Amino acid sequence: MLRTPFFLLAAVLSALVFAQDCTADIESVAGQVGEAVVFCGTPSEVRSSGKADGPVYLNFGGSFPDMAFSVVIFSDVAGTERDALVKRFTGKQVRVSGMVMDRNGKPQLILRDLHDLEEQ
Repeated sequence: MLRTPFFLLAAVLSALVFAQDCTADIESVAGQVGEAVVFCGTPSEVRSSGKADGPVYLNFGGSFPDMAFSVVIFSDVAGTERDALVKRFTGKQVRVSGMVMDRNGKPQLILRDLHDLEEQ
């Protein structure tokens, strides 16, 4: 009998976690270096590096090397979905969670888990 309320509470809490509001966008993310954010936007470019085990890049506010912000997905996170990620997120509005860091004067987020990136 106690299981039903517990599972209901767990379901509600899970929904709240996945329904996080956006806390950063292309205009604000440069000022949020060092902060954990939920970034929302449509990438200008989604590409993989030329190497078989190289990262996937979601570039916002322009294409490489003129992007304003980038999300990097290394091969250990992308796994077998590396090539599918390019097709999946090209031209799509996305939500990504993580820590914003500075990379050569531009904000960058290195994705730690594929669950932190979703199509909106």
